[in-house]
Amino acid sequence: MRSGGLSALLFTLGLAGIILIKGDLLLPPAFADPRSTADGAGHRLPEFVPQGQSLIRSSEQDATSAPKAGSAASNSDAKAGAITADPVLGMPLSETSSLKAEPGLPEWPKFIGAKDLFGAVKKPAPLAARAIGYYAHGCLSGAVPLPVDGPAWQEMRLSRNRNWGHPELIALIERFALDAQKFDGWHGLLVGDIAQPRGGPMTAGHASHQVGLDADIWLTPMPKRRLTRQQREDLQATSMLDSTGLAVNPKVFTSKQVALIKRAASYSEVERIFVHPAIKKALCVAAGTDRAWLGKVRPYYGHYYHFHMRIKCPAGVSGCQSQTPPTGDDGCGKEVDWWLARVRPAKNPPVPKPRSVNVRPPKPPIMLSDLPAECRSLLAAGPDPVPVPQAALMTKAAVHEALEKAAKARMAFAKAEGLPMVPANAAAAHPALRPHLHKTTTAEKK
Repeated sequence: MRSGGLSALLFTLGLAGIILIKGDLLLPPAFADPRSTADGAGHRLPEFVPQGQSLIRSSEQDATSAPKAGSAASNSDAKAGAITADPVLGMPLSETSSLKAEPGLPEWPKFIGAKDLFGAVKKPAPLAARAIGYYAHGCLSGAVPLPVDGPAWQEMRLSRNRNWGHPELIALIERFALDAQKFDGWHGLLVGDIAQPRGGPMTAGHASHQVGLDADIWLTPMPKRRLTRQQREDLQATSMLDSTGLAVNPKVFTSKQVALIKRAASYSEVERIFVHPAIKKALCVAAGTDRAWLGKVRPYYGHYYHFHMRIKCPAGVSGCQSQTPPTGDDGCGKEVDWWLARVRPAKNPPVPKPRSVNVRPPKPPIMLSDLPAECRSLLAAGPDPVPVPQAALMTKAAVHEALEKAAKARMAFAKAEGLPMVPANAAAAHPALRPHLHKTTTAEKK
């Protein structure tokens, strides 16, 4: 059975047009994953977060509203009453498994995703400024950079080359920094990731930030000195949370941070601001009677050392998809309490999992076929066009077929070795695998 499983794996990888040697993915040099530092890497993490993990989540585009209290979780791996830290962003697609090194266990296929293509771009496309698609499924033409040094800001993590954005966002960041300096007592702002030169999915750190309309603003005050390039890579951001992870630390999260977030929300161009649930709770308490701005501020995973500012689609730009406008609710009731329950630290250490085989296909990366058609043309534009290999043109159907074949090969391995499968029930599996899992569990019961 092991030989058959290996054959199925090779067939799957052949379908994807990708070569594996000793478990490593071979990509053309232009598409090699630079493994840029994850958004939380190098930052001071809350005490309850394992140092090898990052709380930065990857679906900010889904944070338009929280499910009602008591409803099913939107992320199946995050349960109320336990904090779930994601693996450090930038790791390979293949899921961690207790049998990863088991001889003969088929691995999940690896794909050349859109992030590998857009992550290789070094320069913007000199075209008309356009935010193309949605914040988490799109690209950007005519990007302009935020100057790395300004009268009221400094750009951080310069090695990532993510200080590009739509001209309207860059203009707002500059205006915001000057306003914070003039009215809110900030010497200046430290600005984090904005977007890549042509937008698109990033190799690590974010699911959004793809169309040049999102920016991360650190809640750590800017030093009064000009930072060197190396200091901008090494300087640690300060977590705004206390040791419980469920409330802010009043020594670092003060009225200045409240004023800064309120200032950002006051701009008509701003559509959403994402903060950690504990920060949202603190804002609800500090807001007093002036609460209209709170509706734009949404709680979400991570965002404990910075806030994420998102602006609306620029007027007159075709092909840009905005979010649903806020309802007007301040979000300080059940919504923020629901989110706090979601990030509550686990009381007990995780229990080691028994040997098993995970047969649930991992979520594939965003492929070029998932993005608007203009994004492929954007990659081909000069200067420095990025070639697109055939393997990067896989359709969604072909990707799912490859994952299904790999899952069946893993199921065959599990049966041959007499090992349990995860998931153990058909309802949690990929639709194409449910009949197979149902037959297996029925036979085991007999």
